[in-house]
Amino acid sequence: MLRAALAESRAEAAGLALRLRSAERQAAAGRALASARLAASDEDDRALGAALGDLSAFAAELEDANAALAQEVAERRAELVAIDAALRESEERVRLAHRHAGAGSWDWNIAEGTMSWSEEYRELLGLERDAEASFPAWMEGIHAEDRAAVERAVRGCQEQAAPDWEVEYRTRHPRRGVLWLSGRGRLQRDAAGAPLRLVGLCIDITARKRAELALRDANENLRREVEREVAAREAAQARLTETLKLEALGRLTGGVAHDFNNLLAVVTAGASLLARAEDPARRARLTASIAAAAERGADLTRRLLTFARRQALRPEAVALGPWLREIGALLSRSLRADLAVEIDAPDDLWPVHADPSEMELAVTNLALNARDAMERAGVLRIAARNVTLDGTEEPEGLRGDFLRLEVSDTGTGMSPEAVARAFEPFFTTKSGGGGGLGLAQVYGFTRQSGGAARVGSRLGHGTCVTLLLPRASSEAAEAARASLSARAGASEAAENTALRVLVVEDDEAVAALVLDMMQHLGHAAVRATGAADALGKLAGGLEADLVFTDVLMPGEMDGLDLARAIERERPGLRVLLTSGYGGAPSRVAAAGLPLLRKPYDLQGLRQALALAVRH
Repeated sequence: MLRAALAESRAEAAGLALRLRSAERQAAAGRALASARLAASDEDDRALGAALGDLSAFAAELEDANAALAQEVAERRAELVAIDAALRESEERVRLAHRHAGAGSWDWNIAEGTMSWSEEYRELLGLERDAEASFPAWMEGIHAEDRAAVERAVRGCQEQAAPDWEVEYRTRHPRRGVLWLSGRGRLQRDAAGAPLRLVGLCIDITARKRAELALRDANENLRREVEREVAAREAAQARLTETLKLEALGRLTGGVAHDFNNLLAVVTAGASLLARAEDPARRARLTASIAAAAERGADLTRRLLTFARRQALRPEAVALGPWLREIGALLSRSLRADLAVEIDAPDDLWPVHADPSEMELAVTNLALNARDAMERAGVLRIAARNVTLDGTEEPEGLRGDFLRLEVSDTGTGMSPEAVARAFEPFFTTKSGGGGGLGLAQVYGFTRQSGGAARVGSRLGHGTCVTLLLPRASSEAAEAARASLSARAGASEAAENTALRVLVVEDDEAVAALVLDMMQHLGHAAVRATGAADALGKLAGGLEADLVFTDVLMPGEMDGLDLARAIERERPGLRVLLTSGYGGAPSRVAAAGLPLLRKPYDLQGLRQALALAVRH
């Protein structure tokens, strides 16, 4: 603006000077004309005198005008001097600001293909005063790794409607090395919208970039240090966990050995006495003792597998309200007379998705623990509520709809140390010993069901065990009730039907007992030693109504592989699986096949066969 004003003032001054010279020429012409007329005729003296008077007046006016014009020219010149000084001062301030800010300006005339660099820009890049200022020279000074990005930014600015242009790039200074510059500019277009000029500024941001890189390196070093520290802590935690596992394994092994030795002592001694006893009553007592020991052993194994979360669960939709009322009635009859059983189950309880037999075992274990904790009269309370968890209320981070089942008592309670170890297998606070697997089974059942379990207790204030079990849909509960009723009617009819059974069992002793049990139940049974033998017998024309096979067998095919092969080759032939190992049933549950858990008795085998035929 200052330069434009200065140019305008200079133009006005030139015009005034031109008018002054024109007036002087007109005055000279007038004087010459007057002299000529005076010499031409004496007759015109009077007219000449009048003309001379007019000319004198005009000359006076002209002198006044010249004086005014000279004054105006002087004022204009003073104004121009002031404007020129202000312009030089402004330019100096801009140069000073650029120099101190580490900035330099440039002007690229796109239409003409020329470029100009300010003195500060040349100093910023360490360029000589006579260095060529051009777009190729500018691009050549940019770091090779950043050149493509700058070119894309320039093209994008020319092709897009936005006039502003901004990019960061590196350049190499002859003395200072690599510098980081921030280029910013504005694009001007002509009336047709074509790019005309790109005027911009480059700012030295090397210090900021170096600080950013240093901060990034520091953060990266800190991250590596944290990772090393975390890895070291995790390794230490792993060593501690391994030590605790070995300690727990030692306690577990000792507890299992102790309990099984007691059971085997009953079986061994009972079998020895049974061989020598002739009295029928005594033989019946010994047989009952052996059977009870075997049942306790099976229950012990079942609890261990549940705690390890290896036991196969058969979850289904269970209407919790009616189920709790039935359990409450059962506990009221079986617990001591001085203990009151309270059931708090609202009518709007959701159905729960769980294995009903394992859930019954868990609640029974908790009730027995509560009974033992209440030496005199007390109250056993079982309460259920609907809860919706958002992942923040429980340590396990559970989300969704759950049933909160609380079993509380008014007994002696537990110390904090006992609460911390409550779910450990074979840990017990009972003065008479005890198996120590009750709460372990509860913990394994809830975790395997997709829920959680925890204990709250204080000495002298009783204990409360909370179970969180997932919700089942109402439709699934209704379907489960209908299926249960249908299976009950079908099983009653199927138990009286003689079957042709192919028994697949690799263990000789187990196979002999199973064949005897089948014969006792009235079924015709044929044994196969493995999957290949079974398929061979079926291919050879053996007629069978059902295949009863162990899950785990030596060879390339196990019981599940055999079941799949039978489904392909003999569709419609029923398969009943059996297993005593905890790792196999999870695969069985996924396959949807019926499973009979080992060990089993005649009644269990009868029911399993009947259900398998109707499966």
